[in-house]
Amino acid sequence: MILKKIRLSKFEATVVLLLIGLFCIPLVPLCFASEEDPNSWKKTLETVTVTAQKRKEDVQEVTSSITVLSDVTIEDASIETTKDIWRYVPNMATTSTGSRSHWSRIKMRGITNAAFGDPAVALYIDDVSYAGLYAFDSPLFDIQRIEVLKGPQGTLYGKNTEGGAINIITKPPGNEFEANVGAEIGDYDKRRINACVSAPLVDNKFSFRLSALKSVRDGYIENLFNGEDIDNQETTAANARLLFTPGDNLSFDLKFRTYELDDDGGFPTVPLDKNQYKSVTGLTSLDEFQISTNYKGQSTSKSNASSLRVKYEWDRIDLVSITAYRDMDNENSLDGDFSASALYTSINTVESESFTQEFRLQSKDSDESFKWLLGLYYGDKREDCGYIYNMDQTYADMMGVPLYTQMDAASGTNGAEDMAAFGQSTLRFFNNAFGLTAGLRFEQSKRTLEDRQHISYGGTAIVTDNLERTDSELLPKLALDYRLNGNIMTYASVAKGYKAAGYSYAVDDPDLAVFDPEVSTAFELGIKTEFPEQKLRVNLAGFYTSVDDYQDRVMLDYSTVIQANVTETDIYGFELEASYALTQTLTVNGFIGYTNAEYGDYIDPMTQVNYQGNRAAFIPEYDAGLFLEYRNRFGLFARAEMQYIGSTYFDRANTQKQGSYALYHMRLGYEQEKWDVYLSANNLTDEQYVVDAFDTGSTAGWMASMGDPRTVSLIFNYRF
Repeated sequence: MILKKIRLSKFEATVVLLLIGLFCIPLVPLCFASEEDPNSWKKTLETVTVTAQKRKEDVQEVTSSITVLSDVTIEDASIETTKDIWRYVPNMATTSTGSRSHWSRIKMRGITNAAFGDPAVALYIDDVSYAGLYAFDSPLFDIQRIEVLKGPQGTLYGKNTEGGAINIITKPPGNEFEANVGAEIGDYDKRRINACVSAPLVDNKFSFRLSALKSVRDGYIENLFNGEDIDNQETTAANARLLFTPGDNLSFDLKFRTYELDDDGGFPTVPLDKNQYKSVTGLTSLDEFQISTNYKGQSTSKSNASSLRVKYEWDRIDLVSITAYRDMDNENSLDGDFSASALYTSINTVESESFTQEFRLQSKDSDESFKWLLGLYYGDKREDCGYIYNMDQTYADMMGVPLYTQMDAASGTNGAEDMAAFGQSTLRFFNNAFGLTAGLRFEQSKRTLEDRQHISYGGTAIVTDNLERTDSELLPKLALDYRLNGNIMTYASVAKGYKAAGYSYAVDDPDLAVFDPEVSTAFELGIKTEFPEQKLRVNLAGFYTSVDDYQDRVMLDYSTVIQANVTETDIYGFELEASYALTQTLTVNGFIGYTNAEYGDYIDPMTQVNYQGNRAAFIPEYDAGLFLEYRNRFGLFARAEMQYIGSTYFDRANTQKQGSYALYHMRLGYEQEKWDVYLSANNLTDEQYVVDAFDTGSTAGWMASMGDPRTVSLIFNYRF
């Protein structure tokens, strides 16, 4: 017999290793067990309680795919911003242009946020929707739990969400004094300090919690024009929370949240094609974290949010009211030609205000046989957007005008008013072995574009008539689950998703400015298993989503970007998550995700090419993670992580691509009752990879936003 040499791709080799780690690892405990105490290695997998479905329940009993990150995991994994969450969730990814004040792409199961309109993936912090594309780089601290749900969630959540929801729960005030402080120093001159204090003002009646964060670091990118960094970052944030419980059945929870991001460089990017950039600029050498621009730019983001949650409890019914207000001001300025040619600069601004009110009436968490929820939601948001192109020195001299004379500008106010009634119920029967869940949402969405104008140098202002449209949609959900026993549950669900219409302010033609709603039908089939004796938990889910009028970012020309309905598309894939307690001190967690998303029949307006069958841009085909953690009773701690990200295209033509890559992280520590100290290292192999890219349309070519290089830091925490 002739043996042929087997060649595995990087992804195939990674999958083989992960499958061995996730499924063959139950044999490992035999190596750790001792003859004197054969059960000494055993460690109970903790029950994970979530509130993703607006009531407390075991995560293994939720009839949908959900990933939960506890406060311990958040600290162990050094999750510092909302953009760090994706590393621990299958079929989720996030990218940005490098600017923290600009919008970010959140992708979940092939559904993605784009340049305008509503986000496909919603961010909730303490029941309050941060429903803006510019809110996905928020600092995280003093967090109790993060829950990531997949698929449409409109029958449970006030603000509608088509692709999924990130539900963040902060730590509440308590009836005992609590205080802690943390400090971190690292390379790139990173310095971070956070503090928290919580205490009762009146026992069992009135308590407060205050937390704050300050962080700075030097930039990763060097500007060869002047030798300076162009992406230094500074973060300031604070949370305040007051909890008042005048009686056993009534509570008032008042929260304030504020943060400010202040960074150098409007779009801290680097050339994707180094040779082209060197030929244009005359540079002889250029590494992955270098660029040459004569204008540095600035990026700022300021956000303030306040909310009041009131809960009144009757014997069998709870009433919840959530009132919230939020404002955000974002601005970034950048070198518009991305070179030292001094042609033009650019300024982008977004100022938004939003008000939301939600009422929920629901059954008690303890009701097992029949659970139900009814809700009403109102949301009103106004967003003032604008861009300005100014002449830099070269163009100004050519035109004989002062430096930074305005050459092109556009502005407009996008309005969004949403009203919805929603509800969901679950009936259990046959001794609670079967569960039938039904939900329905009626949504009415009003979108407006007002005060829109566009003016070019030497021309007159083009003022567009105010635009308005109102759409309504019925969004049903149906799910059936079967509990084979207390540890195994299978489920199937179908739900209709909806992403509202809207307007792109950056284009003069009203017919091109408008885009229609995106509507999807999402199917999911899953099984959740837990084996207490083996200390093993394995969850598997498959999904299929049919999307009509898929919304995406479209370039009409190199200076005009709009939102458009590009195609109908079918998306399918699967995700596997597993957790195993090897010994009392050693645990392993991991996941594998796969998403297939391709464009349907659509002709690009700029290239006039039909991209049917091409992979959807910015959607990784595969992702995977493996996390090994050791913690013993003497205080020793170690955590090792491996994350794999499959290939990703940055355009519909599938010409610009980041190949698959793997990242490795490690954390070592010593933990005591009052204090901890850790040594943390991210991207150990200093992998160089692109997370986002776009075509500038200039001789500079494509620009890329790079992933973080290798970083090392020392962390110290103290608890009073």
